Amino acid sequence: MTNRHPSRTRNAFGQWLAVVALTLLAVQPTFAQVQGYPVNSDDRTPTAPTAPQTGRRAALLPPGATTTSPTSTSLRQVPGEPIYPVPEVGPPPSVFPPPTPMPSPEHPPCGDPFQFRTRSGGVYTGLPRTLLWEPPLAMPREPRFMVMPTTLSNSTTQQTIDTSIGSTIGLFRAEPAEWKTAIQKDFFAVVTSRFSRNNYLVDTDYRFGFPVTFARGPWQGKIGYEHTSSHLGDEIHTITGQAPIDYIKDELVLGLGRFFFDYRLRVYGETAWAAYENVPGNPSPFRFDVGTEWLRRRNTGCWGQPFAAANVRFDGAVNYDPDLSLQLGWMWRDGTRRFGEARVFGQYYTGHSPFGQYYNTRESWFGFGVAFDY
Repeated sequence: MTNRHPSRTRNAFGQWLAVVALTLLAVQPTFAQVQGYPVNSDDRTPTAPTAPQTGRRAALLPPGATTTSPTSTSLRQVPGEPIYPVPEVGPPPSVFPPPTPMPSPEHPPCGDPFQFRTRSGGVYTGLPRTLLWEPPLAMPREPRFMVMPTTLSNSTTQQTIDTSIGSTIGLFRAEPAEWKTAIQKDFFAVVTSRFSRNNYLVDTDYRFGFPVTFARGPWQGKIGYEHTSSHLGDEIHTITGQAPIDYIKDELVLGLGRFFFDYRLRVYGETAWAAYENVPGNPSPFRFDVGTEWLRRRNTGCWGQPFAAANVRFDGAVNYDPDLSLQLGWMWRDGTRRFGEARVFGQYYTGHSPFGQYYNTRESWFGFGVAFDY
């Protein structure tokens, strides 16, 4: 028999398909996949089913849905409207593993490669990437990579450039679980040089040491052995006829420092006693350094940040006549890796020369430096 109303048949068939589709959507829970890191990892954790609801409120729920208590965050209330459950976000846990939390800047995804953690919670690290005692910024002759033209001009040098080539390397760090103190063994070596007329070598000093450092809360310190020896440049000896002097020190050094104001202000002091020294005049074997630094100890990014530093030295070799060093500049810092600090700065220095061959000569100058620390 021929159907005289094909449009009615098609409309009925379409209505039947719509009813089936809506029924399937109501029965199956709805999931939405979110790319990247979720705002809250709990969004992917399914809600535990509860007992079926009864009464008028249960009639408002779609078939197969479950509810939680009225205080649960999986329900939303609109004034004047019934309560509907909010569908879960993300696929079921059985299909995808839970998301990895977003790494924070304070905890980089790549840790120290030679690190061992004990079951009790202790951490022991070989070749740690950071230092517990950072060399003071304004203290002369500390290990760093630096070049600094200065205004110093006297009978020995003109168009003066001071340089440093060196660094500090962490060898081993111990953080026992029952302690609140980290202890680290370091090694440093540095060659500091002064050039006249941009290429005539005036003086070269060699320094190395084996400090043991520690950190506990805002406190940090060091104790160790340091060696210093000074050598006159061959060009100066040839040009001026100046004879080199013996300048050697083997010192035992003790340092202590503390951070203030959310680790922005550092105050420190060092005491050194020369167990052996070969310095003309057989002077006092002690020296003292005190200083301060102002900077934010954080990762700065490409914009950097300002810093200021000052150091005063009282050396027994010159009857404790003070030497003053002041620095002001701009710094780029990444405290999670070696050689993670670059800076440009202006420096003012007045006092006795920081170079051993001229330790008894007073000088005052301004300089503009570029340095890479630890």
